[in-house]
Amino acid sequence: MSLPTKHFYEFGAYRLDARDHLLLCDGEVVPLPPKTFDLLLALVESSGRVLSKEELMKQVWPDTFVEEGNLSHHVFSLRKALGEDNNGRAFIETIPRRGYRFLAEVSTIEEEGSDLVLAELTRTHLVVEEEMETDQKGSALEGAQANRAQASSKGETRRWLGGNHNLAAWVLAVVVIATAIAAYRWMTSNDRAGSAGLGVRSIAVLPFRPLVADSRDETLELGMADTLINRLSVLREVTVRPVSAVRRYSDLQQDATTAGKELNVESVLEGNIQKAGDRVRVTLRLVKVADGALLWADKFDEKFTDIFSVQDAIAEKVAGALVQLNGQQRRDLAKHHTENAQAYLFYTQGRYFWNKRSEEGFKKGIDFFSQAIEADPAYALAYSGLADCYALLANSSALAPGDGFRKAKAAAIKALQIDDSLAEAHTSLAFVLHYDSDLAAAETEFKRAIELNPNYATAHQWYADYLDAAGRAREALQEIQLALQNDPLSLVINAELADYFQSVGQTDKAMEQIQKALEMDPNFIRTHQVLGSVYLQNRMFDQAIAEFQRARQLDGNPRTLRTLGHAYAIAGKRAEATKIISELKALSTTRYVPPIYIAALYADLGEEALAFYWIDKAYEERQSIGVVRADEDFRRLRSDSRFAERLRRFDRQ
Repeated sequence: MSLPTKHFYEFGAYRLDARDHLLLCDGEVVPLPPKTFDLLLALVESSGRVLSKEELMKQVWPDTFVEEGNLSHHVFSLRKALGEDNNGRAFIETIPRRGYRFLAEVSTIEEEGSDLVLAELTRTHLVVEEEMETDQKGSALEGAQANRAQASSKGETRRWLGGNHNLAAWVLAVVVIATAIAAYRWMTSNDRAGSAGLGVRSIAVLPFRPLVADSRDETLELGMADTLINRLSVLREVTVRPVSAVRRYSDLQQDATTAGKELNVESVLEGNIQKAGDRVRVTLRLVKVADGALLWADKFDEKFTDIFSVQDAIAEKVAGALVQLNGQQRRDLAKHHTENAQAYLFYTQGRYFWNKRSEEGFKKGIDFFSQAIEADPAYALAYSGLADCYALLANSSALAPGDGFRKAKAAAIKALQIDDSLAEAHTSLAFVLHYDSDLAAAETEFKRAIELNPNYATAHQWYADYLDAAGRAREALQEIQLALQNDPLSLVINAELADYFQSVGQTDKAMEQIQKALEMDPNFIRTHQVLGSVYLQNRMFDQAIAEFQRARQLDGNPRTLRTLGHAYAIAGKRAEATKIISELKALSTTRYVPPIYIAALYADLGEEALAFYWIDKAYEERQSIGVVRADEDFRRLRSDSRFAERLRRFDRQ
C-alpha cells in the first residue's frame, strides 16, 4: 500500500510538514502551538514578501476577532523557537508599521511516506499545546520555555531507548507531556519574571492605545502612560523616558521596537486601554527592543471607579518584572498623589495640553490643572503643573512676567508644602527663582530635583539654562547632554545642545548637532534660531538673517522679531533693525511684548538714551535682572555707569 505524497518546505536546518503540522530541525521535532505553527506556515509560504498584520491575523485567526498583541506574542514565540540562521540573522523581519517578512530561502520538497514515531509524537504534542493555549493564563513566553524543556528531555530519551521505535515513541510522548505540564505549571504558579527581575536598564512607556480604534480618549491614553512613567521613576536601577519623549508615539499603527530604537532604550512597554461604562480594561506587553521578543505580558479588568487600584496593580507588576523590588520601592510605587478620580482625570488633561508646549496648550493646561485643584485642593502634582504653565507663558512673552512668574512661584511653593518629595515641583520653583535672580536658592532647588529624579529631563534642561546664564558654559554643556540622554527626541533639547557647543567654541559639533535637529523637524522654530545664532557668531550675516527670517515665518512672536532685529543691527542693516523696533511697538498694543526686547535693539543700534528708557520700563514691569545681565545685546552699555546703576536697582527689586 503506497503512502500519500507529503509536501515539505525546507529552510536552513528546518523542514516544515504542512499536512501534519510538524516542524523538524536536523531531524528533531520543534514543538509549536497550533496557532504559532499556522503563523510560520503563512510566513514561509510567502517567503520574501511583506505580509501585513491584517493579512496574518486573517490567515491565522479566520472569522475571529483578536487583538494585534496576540500576533506579536506568537511572532515572539516563533522567533524564540527558530533562533537565528548560520549567519546570525533572524528568520523573521519586522517591517515597522506594516507587518512581517520571512527572510530565509525556502525550498519546496515532495516526498512519500511518513515516520510513525514523529507522527505519534506530533499528535501527543498537539494535545498538550492545545490545552496550554486554551488556558487563559497561557502566554507566548510559556510556550517558548516549555519548548526548550521538551527538546532537552526528548534528546535524552532517544539516546536511552535506542532503536525500539514504537516503544520510544510512546515513552517519549509521556516524557514530553510530563515536561510540558511541569513547565506550564511552574510558569503559571508564580510570576517568575517579576520575582527576580529581567535586568532591564532602560524603558519607554508608550501612550496606551484603544482596544477599539474609533473610541479613542487620547488624554486617558497618554495620562495612564504618564502616571506609569512617574511611578516607575522611583526605580533608580532603570532609566525611564519622560512623557515628553513618548507622546509622539500615539499613532495606532506605531511599532514598539521601532519606537524603542529611536528612543535608545532596551525595552518598551505598550498597552491597550478601553473604558466601557464603569469598567476599564488594560492589557500590557513588555517588548525587548533588540529582537522584538516578548518579556512580559498581563491583563487588568476593573471598575473605572477603582482606577487607582488598577494603576497600583499595573505599577507593581511592571516594576516587579523589571527589578527585584525592596520594601521602600513597593511603598513608593503605591503612593497616590490624589484619591479623587475626577481630579486625576483633570490632571491628565492638563498634562496632555502642557506637553504640546504651545501658548494655547499652556492656557488650556491652566484651566484643567485649576479644575484638578478645585476637585482636590491637596493635589501637589496639579499645583506643579499649574506653575509650569504660568512660568512658560511668562517666559515666552505670552504673559506679563510680573504676573506670570508670581503665580508660578505661588503654585510651586504650594506643591512643595503638600509634598516636598516631588522633583517636578522643585524644578518648577527653581525655574522661577532663576528668573527672580535668587541664584543660590535656584541652584539648590535644581540639584534637589535631580537628586529626587535623575531621569527628569526638564530639570537637567532648565539647570543647563541656569548654568549658561551664570557663565558656566562647560557645566551647562554637560547638563544639557544629560537632558538629551533622558529625552533623546526632544526638539528643544537637541537644538539647545548645538547652542551650548557653540558657547564653548565647538563650532563643528554645533553645526553637526543642528543638522540632526533639522532632520528631526525642519519647522521647529528654536532650531532655526540657534542656527541663526551660530551663523551670527561666525559673522555669516546673510545666512544668519535667512534663518531668523525663517523662524519669523513659522511664528512671528516677539522673540523671533527681536532675534531678527538683532541680526540686522549686527550686520549693519540699520533701517531693517529700526523697522523691527516699530513692529514690536505696534505688536505691544495687542499682546505683551517685553520692554527689554526693544531696549536691547536700541542698544545694538547705539541709541543709548532710548535703550535706558526701555530698560527702566522693564524694571517697572519686573523684568528679570538675569535677562539683562546675561544678554549680549547690552555689551555696549556695560562700561556705562548708568548701566551698573540699573543693575543695582534691579537687584533691590
